[in-house]
Amino acid sequence: MATVSIVSTLATRLLRPAQSCRLRHRPFHLSVVRNEAVVISGRKLAQQIKQEVRQEVEEWVALGNKRPHLSVVLVGENPASHSYVLNKTRAAAEVGDATVTISHRYTPKEQLKKHTVLADIVISAAGIPNLITADMIKEGAAVIDVGINRVQDPITAKPKLVGDVDFEGVRKKAGYITPVPGGVGPMTVAMLMKNTIIAAKKVLRLEEREALKPKERGVATN
Repeated sequence: MATVSIVSTLATRLLRPAQSCRLRHRPFHLSVVRNEAVVISGRKLAQQIKQEVRQEVEEWVALGNKRPHLSVVLVGENPASHSYVLNKTRAAAEVGDATVTISHRYTPKEQLKKHTVLADIVISAAGIPNLITADMIKEGAAVIDVGINRVQDPITAKPKLVGDVDFEGVRKKAGYITPVPGGVGPMTVAMLMKNTIIAAKKVLRLEEREALKPKERGVATN
C-alpha cells in the first residue's frame, strides 16, 4: 500500500492525475521531442513534500497540540535497514479509465515484454537488476523504478545499489524515469513524514469525539 501511495503521488505531481497502477495502456504524449528521458528526482519532490509537512506541523503545534511523534521498530542488524531508519530520523528532524496489468518476477520475460511495450507507465518492484530493458519500453513511456538491489560495481568492485531498470539504456527511450538511488526511495521517507502528521490529527479528532460523549449524555439526561 505504501508503494502504491508513493507512486500515485509521483504520477499526480509529475505526469497527470490518474489512479495508481502498474501498467497503463493509454496513449502517452510528450509535449516536446527528447533524446533522453526526463529524470524524475525523488530528492527534489521529497524536499517539496517535507516543506509542506514542516509548515503543517508548525501550524498544528501553534494551535496548542503536541508535536507528532514517530516510533520506528527495527528488527535485526541489516545495514540497509539502519540506513533507511537514519534517513527517517533526519527527515523527521527537518520536517482514471486505465487498464491495469500486474506481472511478477516469475513472469517469462517475453510475456512480460508483451505488456510493457504497450504501457505508457511501467512500475517495477521485482528485485531483479536489469529486468526492464530499452526494448521492453514504448517510446516516451514513464518508468518508475521501485526495485532496490545490491550488486558489485564492475569497475570499482565495490557494492552499489541499482534498481530493476537498465537506467542508462531505458533513459534514451523513455519520456520519464526515476533513478536508483534518488528516485522513489526519498519519496517513501517524505510520505512517512506526511502520514505521521495526518495520523496525529486523526488521533486528536478521535480523542475530541470521545471527550464530547459524556457531555452529550449529560445533556440527554437533563
